[in-house]
Amino acid sequence: NDKWRSTLHRVIAVADDCGTDQKNNNDNIPIVFQSVRRQSIAFFVNMNGNANIVPFDTCIDDEHPSQYDAVKASDYLIKRHAQSMGNAT
Repeated sequence: NDKWRSTLHRVIAVADDCGTDQKNNNDNIPIVFQSVRRQSIAFFVNMNGNANIVPFDTCIDDEHPSQYDAVKASDYLIKRHAQSMGNAT
């Protein structure tokens, strides 16, 4: 129910030194870093796909009703994967 938010995770692509210190004028990031493709993969071990994801009972009361519908873990994971691939539904 939005009492705890996850940390924003950022990763900077590190490239081999190619002997250039050119910068992109728009954001001052070395061009070599902009051209390096990176891929990250989330890995979950022993996820129970049938588990329902709901806010903790301690986060819900008469003044703070649930802001989210229950969702099956596997459905949520599939939806988030589709969003990360540009297939938002």
